[in-house]
Amino acid sequence: MKIIFSRPELTMQKIEEATDFYDECTSILNMYVSNVYYISTVIQVKQLLAGKAEKDDILIFFTSEKGVYSDQILSLLKKYNNVQSRIWAIAMDSSPECRRPPEPVTDKQSYDVSCRKENRNPLKNNMKAIAQMFARKIVAQTLSPLYQDEVLYFISHRRIDGEHVAGKLADGLRLLTRERNIYRDVVNVAVGDDAQKDIDEHLKMSDVLIFIQTEQAQYSDYIIKELCYALVNDIPVLWIQIDGASYDKLQIHPGQGPILSYRSDEFDDKDRLEEIVDEVEDNCFRLIMNSSNQVYSYVNYLNELGNLGRIKLTNDDSSPLAYEIEYYEKTRDRYDIGLRKHYIQCFGRNPQERDIQRFVEKVKKEHQYDRQDRLFLLSNHGNRDRHVSEDKVVEENYDNYLMNLDNVFGVMRQQRNKRIILSGAFPDCDEIYKVSLLEALVVYSREIIKNGYTLVFGAHPTFQKLIFDIGDLYASDVKYSIEMHMDKAYIDQYNIEELQEKCTLILADGLQEMRENMICNTKGEMLICLGGKIKEDKTQQGVDIEVGLARKANIPVALVGTVGGRSSEYAYQKLVEGSWSDLNPWDKVLNENLFYNVNHRLMIKRLLELIE
Repeated sequence: MKIIFSRPELTMQKIEEATDFYDECTSILNMYVSNVYYISTVIQVKQLLAGKAEKDDILIFFTSEKGVYSDQILSLLKKYNNVQSRIWAIAMDSSPECRRPPEPVTDKQSYDVSCRKENRNPLKNNMKAIAQMFARKIVAQTLSPLYQDEVLYFISHRRIDGEHVAGKLADGLRLLTRERNIYRDVVNVAVGDDAQKDIDEHLKMSDVLIFIQTEQAQYSDYIIKELCYALVNDIPVLWIQIDGASYDKLQIHPGQGPILSYRSDEFDDKDRLEEIVDEVEDNCFRLIMNSSNQVYSYVNYLNELGNLGRIKLTNDDSSPLAYEIEYYEKTRDRYDIGLRKHYIQCFGRNPQERDIQRFVEKVKKEHQYDRQDRLFLLSNHGNRDRHVSEDKVVEENYDNYLMNLDNVFGVMRQQRNKRIILSGAFPDCDEIYKVSLLEALVVYSREIIKNGYTLVFGAHPTFQKLIFDIGDLYASDVKYSIEMHMDKAYIDQYNIEELQEKCTLILADGLQEMRENMICNTKGEMLICLGGKIKEDKTQQGVDIEVGLARKANIPVALVGTVGGRSSEYAYQKLVEGSWSDLNPWDKVLNENLFYNVNHRLMIKRLLELIE
C-alpha cells in the first residue's frame, strides 16, 4: 500500500489556503506514516503513469476551482480508478465545479473543506484544524490497528462543579469533530437503564478518557474508579485541569500532572471554545498514537525470533501489522502440539467487536482461516486467551503469546534464589476496583516469576488459581517459582497431590504459624501488599499483621495504593504522615508512586531493581 498525495498547484490556481491545508497534513503524515509519496510536478505524474497502481493504494488530490484538469491528471485518476484504488478528492471551494470531482471519479464524495468551516468562526484561520481531521482519516485507513476514525471519548467529571465545563466541551466536540463519539453519563444514559452498568460498558470501549479535573473531582470515588480502569487497561487519559484546581488529595494520578489547563469561563466564549476543542482533539490523537506505537516493540521481538530461525515470520502485505507465523514444537506449546501455523493481527489500541468481525470476514475471504491452526488478535487490552465467534480465532495478550514462544524454544530463566512475598486479598469494594487488583496481581506475579524470583503467598482461592496459571506459562520450574503456605484446617478442601505439582506447598497449624512460616522463618527480600480486607477490629486486619511480622524480620514493605482495600488505606495514612521509614528505606518518591501510579509494570520493575 502506498499513499500518493498531489500538491494543490497540480490542479488548482488559487493555492494559498490549499497549501496551508497540504502542509499541515504532511506534518502529521511524516510523523506517523512511512509510505507516503508526494507529487508536485508533471514529471512525477508521468512516472506514476508508467508505474504500477495497486488496489490498496490511496490517491489524494485537490479538485480544480473551475473543474478543469490536465490530461496527465485525468489519466492518473483513470489509472488508479481502473484498479479500484481509493481516490480521495479535497474540495477547497464551495462551488459545484470544485465540489464535484472529474470523470471517472465524479461519483466519489469529496472532502468538503468549505462545509467543514461552516460551524467555525469565518474570521479565524481554521485550516490547520480541518487539515488535521483529514490527516487522521488517512492514518485510520493506513494504520487501522493503531487508530480508528470512529473514536470514542469518555468524559469523566464531577457533576457538582464540572458539569457545565463537561457539557460545553462535549457539545463543542460534537459540533466541530463530526466523526467523534462522546460519552457523558448525564446525557448518554437512557431513563430506566442501569446507569453504572452503562457507564462501565462505555468506559471499556473508550479510546481516550478525558478527565475534567475540578476542585471536587479528587473526592469522587467514581472518578477514581474510572481513572483506575483506564490506566490498568491502557486507555490513554487526557488530564484537563480547570481553574487551577488542586489535586493533592487525588488518590490516582493519571500522569505527572495536567496536560491542559483552562479557566471555566473560557468554555463560555464560542471562539475560545473552538480553540479548546481543537487542542483537545489534537492531544487525544497524539495520546492514542503514542500509546498505540508500543506495538512495535512486540513486532521487533517477533522479527528477532525470525532472524534467529526459531520461527518463520511472513508479512501479510494486504494488512498492516498482520503476519503469518510458523514453528515446530512437540510438548511445551500452551495452545497446541506439532507443526504450528498461526495468523496474527497486532493491535496497538483496544480491539472492538467490529474489529473482530472484520478480522473473521477477512481471513475467511482470503482463505487464511483454512490454512492456519489458529488466528490471533493480539493486544495489551481486553480478554486473554479468549475464543471469539470462531473456534480458531483467539484474543490474546502480547506477553502471553510471546512467552509461549519462549517456552516453545526452551528459553532458560535465571533462578535468583530470592523470595518475594505477596500479601493481600480482595477488599469489599466495587467490581471495577477488583478488576484493578486482579490486573495488579497478574502483573506483579508475572514479573516476579518471569525474572527468576520465588513468589511466596498465603493460600487464597482466587489468588492461587491466577498464580498457578501464571506459573504454568512463565516458570521453568513451578516448584522453585511458587511457594504457597496453607493452614492445615483447609486441607480437606483441596487435592493436595495436585497442589504439590503446581507449587512448593508448606502447611501450618493455624493462621499465625502460617504467616510466621511465610514471612519470618526464611529470608525474604520484600513484602508487597495488594488490597486486603478492612475490618472494624483493626487488630484482625491481615495486611497489618503481616506488615508487623515483616518489619520484625527486617523485610522492607511496599504498599500498593491503587487497588483499594487495606493496602490503599494504609498507604494513604503514611502519605499524610509524610514518613515511610518505618516500612522501608526507600525514598519518598518511590513510595508515593506506589500509592498513585497504576502502571504496575513500571512499579514492579522499580521494586525488582532495588533487589538486584
